[in-house]
Amino acid sequence: MATLSSYITDVQRLLHDANSVFWSTSELTDYINQARERVVRDTGCLRTIQSTYTPLSSTGVVAQPWVAGTVLATGDFVFSGIFIYRVVTGGTLGADVPPYPSGNQAYPPSTTFTVSGSSGMDFAYDSPCEVINYSALPQGLQTLDIMTVNLYWGNSRIPLRYLPWTNFNAQLRYWQNYVGRPVCFSVYGQSQIYIGPVPDQSYAVDLDTVILPTPLSQLTPDAVDPINDPYTVPVPYYAAYKAKFKEQSYGEAEIFKQQYDRQIQAVLNSVFTRRIPDPYSTPY
Repeated sequence: MATLSSYITDVQRLLHDANSVFWSTSELTDYINQARERVVRDTGCLRTIQSTYTPLSSTGVVAQPWVAGTVLATGDFVFSGIFIYRVVTGGTLGADVPPYPSGNQAYPPSTTFTVSGSSGMDFAYDSPCEVINYSALPQGLQTLDIMTVNLYWGNSRIPLRYLPWTNFNAQLRYWQNYVGRPVCFSVYGQSQIYIGPVPDQSYAVDLDTVILPTPLSQLTPDAVDPINDPYTVPVPYYAAYKAKFKEQSYGEAEIFKQQYDRQIQAVLNSVFTRRIPDPYSTPY
């Protein structure tokens, strides 16, 4: 188990600066946190299951399906077809659902609007039903990558198939009103997950994700790093590399960087070679 204090001691030994003459502990703390993030990016070692629902509003609130007779308050979210709407003025939903914009109406609607049958209610467009923003997940923008997505349907937990964005866009987004039980997902850019077809009801989902580490703080120098051994081993070498690079000692910096690369490769070689193959795995 590593702590900020143990990291600082290791880095000072590598730099031969045990008394903090050339590098302050504050500066080394910054380099150590940069190194921890680099290790996670290089190895994907910090994983967590995040649970949520879809459709999910842009603010992370679960949207309700449009059902006539449902009473919604101001600030609630409701979905119909492929869109999520924010309730601007509360009331009781009618049988008519928001139509697709036509004529001179903006797409998606950019101003508040009313719907026939939902007397006294006002709505505003929020987001597409097919999108889950990283910011709306429990770990928020600490989420680095999505490994798998499971969808709960009845008593089944169904893994969604991953498609690269170009394939996903061509196969599952051609028809705007294509709704149903999602079967695929894709990652768009750095902060959005798309699922398709567009959900036809509210589904619980869990996501296997890689998350960025929370920075260690000098206020709690003995707090245990959530990154476990052996992934902590390369951290001091990368921090020492950053310190020497800043000093413009590029030769020494390169030595530490090479040692970091060797330690990362050693960790990857030792950790992922102990799985017992099953009939569905590739043994090599």
